Amino acid sequence: MPITSDFVRELFAAANQIEVVSTSESRRLIERAASTIKDQREQIAAVGNVLPLTQDITADLPKFLRHFDEAPPQLVAATLMKCADEILRLGRLLGNHAR
Repeated sequence: MPITSDFVRELFAAANQIEVVSTSESRRLIERAASTIKDQREQIAAVGNVLPLTQDITADLPKFLRHFDEAPPQLVAATLMKCADEILRLGRLLGNHAR
């Protein structure tokens, strides 16, 4: 799925260059990732696959976003990477081997 692959690359790139990515761009990427993850989880639930929820930041991105302005850049970078990993994981569960 090229769009997902491009987005995952964008998330990893932003995480690896967090010092030059604006706060608003970081927030936009995490908001977009949260929406993508939510959609993927809903798709998995609709087809009846079991979805083990991860025990990391992606389990509650809306809460993270509420406190986004207080987050240090290193935490934002780690969150971007976790989002990318989760999108890939969910894509695999959906059969969309996004790489």
